[in-house]
Amino acid sequence: MTKRKGIIDRIEGKWVVVEFDDGMRDILISRFPMTVESGDVIWIDEYGHIEKDDCERERLSNEIDELMEELWED
Repeated sequence: MTKRKGIIDRIEGKWVVVEFDDGMRDILISRFPMTVESGDVIWIDEYGHIEKDDCERERLSNEIDELMEELWED
């Protein structure tokens, strides 16, 4: 089964704007079986099933924090 990773950029009304490797997509919020917010990482399979990946969100958040600390140290 093929899955694609996306990061939620923002929510605009009934649409969730998701950034994938090949660009942005608008997905109806009703297709999400869970509550989502900006910065959440999701996986969507070829059948349209969506899963939220809290561990990947935490990893990316920590990575960004480390980069910000490096930036401010100089």
